[in-house]
Amino acid sequence: MPTAAKLVASILLAISGVIVVTVAVNIYPDIARRSVGLTSAAVLAGIFVGWRGLGKKITEDEGTGIMSGLKAGISMFVWVIFLYALEDMIGGIKDNAYYQPMNALLVIPASMIKYGQMALNVPIMGTMVVLAGIVGKMTKSADKRWV
Repeated sequence: MPTAAKLVASILLAISGVIVVTVAVNIYPDIARRSVGLTSAAVLAGIFVGWRGLGKKITEDEGTGIMSGLKAGISMFVWVIFLYALEDMIGGIKDNAYYQPMNALLVIPASMIKYGQMALNVPIMGTMVVLAGIVGKMTKSADKRWV
């Protein structure tokens, strides 16, 4: 059932995903050519995690919502990295880079580790943490206001 918390969480997480991708593109200009796919992955993950995760769980949160927002931000981060690694695997399949199906599947965790290490710097993580906390707080406020 749609609620205000689900709507607010999904919209705000999608917007925060776009902002974090913009920060990442400014730090790593070599990924700018793939920023459309990364932005799409961030928006899809934000909508999914906001609707199914944060928006549903925020009613059970006894606190201010910041910790729930941080959990949703981490979940979104993992989903975006997974989708981006999946895109790498599909690109390799199109280029006939793999001889066996297992080699193609093993590219996903390796790419996730590589992209996770790239994201471990202060501007990207700081932006992600601050925005996730704000999204959690605003979702909790929307849940209290529009029941």
